[in-house]
Amino acid sequence: MSEGSSQAPAAATLEERVRLLENRVTVLADAIQVLARGLEDIPTAEPGQRPAAKAARRAYDLLLEAEFRTPAGR
Repeated sequence: MSEGSSQAPAAATLEERVRLLENRVTVLADAIQVLARGLEDIPTAEPGQRPAAKAARRAYDLLLEAEFRTPAGR
């Protein structure tokens, strides 16, 4: 087997790992954005509303959804 052909699978594996990492970073950024919005103090919010709790639940759901899309063993 030539040296060039042994590098092709490694490159494909590296590209897959980078793609997976990019997806995880995107999900984390989305979750942080949801949490930040939930922690904003909105003067027009009705008393008793719990935007932080709702945001935390949504962020958790985003992370769970992403975990289920991740291939097993990674």
